[in-house]
Amino acid sequence: MKHFSRTMVVCAAVTQLMALPVIGLAGQDQAPAQKPAKKALKLEDIVVTATRTPEEKKDLPQVVEVITTKDIKETVATDLTDILKETSSVDVIQYPGALSGISIRGFRPEYSGTTKHTLLLIDGRPAGATNLATIPLDNIQRIEVLKGPASALYGSEAMGGVVNVITKKSRGKIKSHLTLGYGSFSTWQVKAASGGNLTRKLDFDLDASTDNQNGDLRMGNGDKRDHTAFKKRYGSARLGYAFNQDWRMDVHGDWFAGRDIEDPGDIFYGTTQQSSKDINRYGGDARLSGFAGENNEINLTFYQSREDSEYHKEYSGIVPYKSYESTTDWIGAQLQDTYYFSVHSLTFGIDYERIKVKSQSYNPDASRRAPYMPDNEHKTTGIFTQAMLKFFNNRLIATMGARYDAITLETKATPYKTDFTPGSADFSTFNPSAGLKFFLTPQWQLHTTIGTAFVTPKPEEVAGHWVNWWGGTTQGNPNLDPEKSLTWDGGISFDKKEWGLTADLTYFHTKVDDKIEKVAVTSTLSTFENTQEAKIQGLEGQFSLDIGRLADWHSSLRLFANFTKLFKDEETLSTGPRDIHNVADLKINYGLGYDDGHFFSGRVTARYVGHMKDTDWNAAGYPEIECPTYTVVDLVTNFKLTSHQTLSLKVGNLFDKYYYEKKGFPLAGRSFLATYTFKF
Repeated sequence: MKHFSRTMVVCAAVTQLMALPVIGLAGQDQAPAQKPAKKALKLEDIVVTATRTPEEKKDLPQVVEVITTKDIKETVATDLTDILKETSSVDVIQYPGALSGISIRGFRPEYSGTTKHTLLLIDGRPAGATNLATIPLDNIQRIEVLKGPASALYGSEAMGGVVNVITKKSRGKIKSHLTLGYGSFSTWQVKAASGGNLTRKLDFDLDASTDNQNGDLRMGNGDKRDHTAFKKRYGSARLGYAFNQDWRMDVHGDWFAGRDIEDPGDIFYGTTQQSSKDINRYGGDARLSGFAGENNEINLTFYQSREDSEYHKEYSGIVPYKSYESTTDWIGAQLQDTYYFSVHSLTFGIDYERIKVKSQSYNPDASRRAPYMPDNEHKTTGIFTQAMLKFFNNRLIATMGARYDAITLETKATPYKTDFTPGSADFSTFNPSAGLKFFLTPQWQLHTTIGTAFVTPKPEEVAGHWVNWWGGTTQGNPNLDPEKSLTWDGGISFDKKEWGLTADLTYFHTKVDDKIEKVAVTSTLSTFENTQEAKIQGLEGQFSLDIGRLADWHSSLRLFANFTKLFKDEETLSTGPRDIHNVADLKINYGLGYDDGHFFSGRVTARYVGHMKDTDWNAAGYPEIECPTYTVVDLVTNFKLTSHQTLSLKVGNLFDKYYYEKKGFPLAGRSFLATYTFKF
């Protein structure tokens, strides 16, 4: 009944918005339907994640942050998580090596598994990755971070928000570059890239890199952190063909290989619980896009991805051995049809995705044993629609959307897992959303959105029956519902490009029902139930001021900041309420960037992380603790020696702060990286 009432509230809001076109169309001139004009806008002014169609960022009711190529280059990031935490005030769990995850708007960060509360996309399709550290950085053109629920467009996982990685699509004269780098902890890098038009109709991009940290990192307290070396390889390729001015096809693939990635374990155990892993991830897609007529745009995408990992225990006193390996496969398709009429647009689409997970466990003598979780499969078919409506000479903008998802979860017969019974479950869910943006003046805008979202249960939570290694039995619950949320937000924005000033302040409120918890039925039997709920309330803001533009200088001097302040971030378990773990009550990114447009550019960035709760797994009774606050400062400088040569120096953790994103796993202290780039 609570789901019905909550959905009716959102549907009522959508119904009221649907009455607006009658008022708006009556008061505006009706231009004939035509292909949308290609405006002379900067790339960062265009956003695709919020509506699945290209729209000007200023027209969107949703809060969207755009991380540009320049932003990426002026961070000390070594993976996607680093970029997001330094630019977007997100919460993070991050371990040395290559394991990390993020969350948006108060949900706990998740770094593994195929069911999360923040959705990761590559060019608008599911990324096919459980670990953000496996996403290549070299071919990223920009990143769009949508804050707030997006299940009405993308289905499961988009409860806190969406991260959409937009890859490069080079056109024109072929341009290439080679980068060599060396830094702290015996780190060296080699990167190469090339892209442009091979013929008038055929274009391409190629990227490849290697990133080796051959030594162990040093922490902020001056101590060496043993067993933290790694080797990473990246590669990506794209080939595009323009059939004519309206239709084109792009085929894209990327690859990540992590080798001998050392995991030191919790610092509490010193060097007694070391391990290592090898990770492979590769994925790709084929896209056909174009216009069928003057006002009908069609996009068809097929994608596939695989992530496989091997884990090796190297504990002191034992012969190292492979303990576990897993493989996750994604395959899917997206079909989208957008109609443009006057200044409005209406999009229909259908998505299909299948995820298969297999795992194997081993004994120290290399013999097989039963894995903890059964092999499983997850299928989703979603149908969605999205409207973008503009009235009164674009002073009032409304978005409306809805999506229906049908989902099948299965657990499979699993080798060596003899005390297990496979099973399956089906369910469906409907999620609407709506938004409004009103221009008080060309500079001042009000915006608000409301929408529901859901997160699919894990297959083993709804289907199957198995005996755990300690003898207890776990029973799936076929009547388990997906986690559901209702979020509304409202804010005010200011944008005056002549001053180089943009700012936004947004309040958000999220109520989560049917959170899934593992509960004990008896002393030997456990199952999963929808027993939890959560409430999240907070304020987020963005600010950017280019003093150079305001003063009419030839150079840029930009002050910037963004933050997320949580007033309430609480979940109710069967044992009572508590703060959501690994989520800080305040996160602030702020800094100063300078670019003279000729020889020198640089940026200093500070990241403050406030109070957060976690569990101390090394103390008796596993008590809840509060982690210390910290501020980490990074510095990046770039010197353009000639038109073809650039020298860069990056200093991470400038003031040598001892800190961690996850208790027990401190990260590097002060580090240096110098790079030389030659363009040709």
